Amino acid sequence: MKKPYDKDKVGKFIGWGGEHLVFQYGADSVIKFSLHIWLSGKSAVDKKIKDYEIGNRYFNRYLLPTEILTWRKGKRAVEIQDKIQCRFLTRKDLSAQASQSGQGNKLTKQQFDDIMERYERMKKETGLDFDLFGREGLFRIKPDFISNILITPEGKLVLNDFTILKLEKVKIREIPIWLIIEWGKKRQERLLKKFYKN
Repeated sequence: MKKPYDKDKVGKFIGWGGEHLVFQYGADSVIKFSLHIWLSGKSAVDKKIKDYEIGNRYFNRYLLPTEILTWRKGKRAVEIQDKIQCRFLTRKDLSAQASQSGQGNKLTKQQFDDIMERYERMKKETGLDFDLFGREGLFRIKPDFISNILITPEGKLVLNDFTILKLEKVKIREIPIWLIIEWGKKRQERLLKKFYKN
């Protein structure tokens, strides 16, 4: 079956973020292949689409535009995004000392506070959490960064991924994912206290 993306544009391997294998796609984009979708098929594709609908509802101005291409009757999907220059947001970016050192740092803190206010509103209205720390943050002993919030050289904050920490229905083969999600929600709640006081 013909895939909805151009295989000839898939280039070098860029990295592995908890759920995704990421490759260069053409000159200016990346393509993400989801391990969860590979494992679970249509239910994971449906979840991905619904997650981004929620993300766009609450975080539209920060969420990196993402094109989700599906095939095999919705059982397979990839995500295509612009390739941007960025790095993980760190605690130092949000510190009082950094905020006093320049206008750019104040704007970074203002954007972060806005993201967290939106996050709290989403939790209150939907009862859902989304993955802020990613594999890199959650599995590090004392992370000083939030890996799913990126900062560009211009100081703009970007959410490069949007995964709701919930499975609608848990298949037997998804039990390890469910266990990681439940553990991740509790760990994220503890880690956020080091970055943000609501």
